Amino acid sequence: MDVDIVLIDGIVIVNDRETVRSLAIDRGKIEGFYKHGEEPESKRSIDCRGLYILPGLIDMHVHLRDLNQSEKEDYETGTMAAAAGGITTVVDMPNSSPPVLTREVLDQKITSATTKRYVNVGFYAGIAERFDTSMVPDILGLKVYPHSPLTDGVNYDIERIRNCVQLANKHNLPLLFHPDSSTEDEKPETREEFFLIHSCESEVNSLQAFLDAKVEYEARLHVCHVSCAATTRLILEHRAEHTLTAEVTPHHIFLSGGDFSHDDGVAKMLPPLRSPYDSQMLAQALCKKCAIDCVVSDHAPHINSEKTMPFIEAPSGIPGLETTLPLILTEVFEGRISWVDFLRCCCSGPAMILGIPSKGILTEGYDADIVLVRRQEWYISGADFYSKAKITPFEGRRVLAKPVTTIVGGEVVYHEGRFMVGPGIVGRVPIRKV
Repeated sequence: MDVDIVLIDGIVIVNDRETVRSLAIDRGKIEGFYKHGEEPESKRSIDCRGLYILPGLIDMHVHLRDLNQSEKEDYETGTMAAAAGGITTVVDMPNSSPPVLTREVLDQKITSATTKRYVNVGFYAGIAERFDTSMVPDILGLKVYPHSPLTDGVNYDIERIRNCVQLANKHNLPLLFHPDSSTEDEKPETREEFFLIHSCESEVNSLQAFLDAKVEYEARLHVCHVSCAATTRLILEHRAEHTLTAEVTPHHIFLSGGDFSHDDGVAKMLPPLRSPYDSQMLAQALCKKCAIDCVVSDHAPHINSEKTMPFIEAPSGIPGLETTLPLILTEVFEGRISWVDFLRCCCSGPAMILGIPSKGILTEGYDADIVLVRRQEWYISGADFYSKAKITPFEGRRVLAKPVTTIVGGEVVYHEGRFMVGPGIVGRVPIRKV
């Protein structure tokens, strides 16, 4: 019997080495790998000569907005951006409007994503005073924001943190947290105050508070968007792959605060950009020391008029779904990141942390979530983004990797700048853990 698709003579990575192989897809799964001339008969074939056949990226930290913030982004434009960026699975954060604190809001997001999606979409939930346990089967983790709680009047003191850690442990979910020990009462009036309030000291103190709570309950903690060298050292001291994991963004690895005037919000994000030393140490923590498990975009779109406001008035956050793969693969092609580290940090690592089955690895029987990439020099331009957010601090940056084709569940979604299917056809919503 014919298989559905054969990707012919692409470059696959085997034991950190580039090898030419064909890959067969059948009924949404990877059927097998073949040498040239030994491929099975297929209903369709794609010539992949000169292209890299890679697992689709899993981005476990995105803000797709939608609902009351659809002017900034919705599930259609956000997942189109993901597909165009070679990302086949995204996990949406709960600090939306309204926030995901109840089954009702989660269902609203699931319904919207189901009809608009171009890739797989998973969800996190926040923690209200009384946690809605009915959400557990349809979420991949819990997320808390100590510096900006999702419910009014909540203070993340040690008792509150312990309760959150205990809850995550009870439901066998990772507890993701934004490491920032500042409070909502600390409202900066100048750029200098903004950076002082959201300092590396604040990040480290927050991490330490959660580590202290973890001693009592052996929950799985996940540190979001690490930005400081001191934070990576503390993570390394408490390294435990199954109970303490961490992520980093491309902008914290490749950019530093001194690269920008900060007259407007183009490079304003939380945590803020740090020093060149911090960026260097983050890169080492990701690859050489393995203190950081994965790369995420922290895609946080805003409309252009907001990002061009004066810095102190502009919202924090930048688009990232369409720049992560080109930026990280450029490091691979220029020899600063190994293939093994790329595949771990962008594909298999997030799948392991979230407990997502059959994703993140190119192997027989796994989901056919695949990106074909061409080694090609080009320059990032926000005007070309599918995301509604067009302003990026990576504007004009030279990169060497171009996503050409994105396949989700065995279906070709995106190919050479065109979408081959409509919204709501491919992918799973919600993604569920093992």
